[in-house]
Amino acid sequence: MKRWGGAALCGAALLIPRTVIATPSPQRPDSLTFTLVAPDSARAGHPIPIVLRLTNTGDRPLDLYLTGRTITFDIVVTRVDGEIVWRRLAHVTSQQILQVKTLAPGEMLEVKDRWTATAPGDYTLMGVIPTDREPLRTAPARLRVAP
Repeated sequence: MKRWGGAALCGAALLIPRTVIATPSPQRPDSLTFTLVAPDSARAGHPIPIVLRLTNTGDRPLDLYLTGRTITFDIVVTRVDGEIVWRRLAHVTSQQILQVKTLAPGEMLEVKDRWTATAPGDYTLMGVIPTDREPLRTAPARLRVAP
């Protein structure tokens, strides 16, 4: 598994980021898992890579009904108190085209983006992919941003 980032100096403490994977139990009975991969710590002002992965863990093909010519996905970053500080899709219009994406058994669909934290603090990250039904959501992942 790829690790993100290096070491960051925070006061006298040395933070060594590790990758956090927030994996909920399958959200659908058809063996689909949705995970978020991001570092658990970073420095303010540096881009933070965030990867969302949909995986068919079943033994048969799975059809997903997703929106957008390019798959629409959101990443929501909140403070510990729940205040939203960044949404990937804020102020963005998305195409409401429905596309069918078939995942073979064991196949993974991956989308990614970066967020640059401007202020130190503790944050929670969550990934969202709209579907023809309820949106898919990852489990929340914690992120500590150092100065």
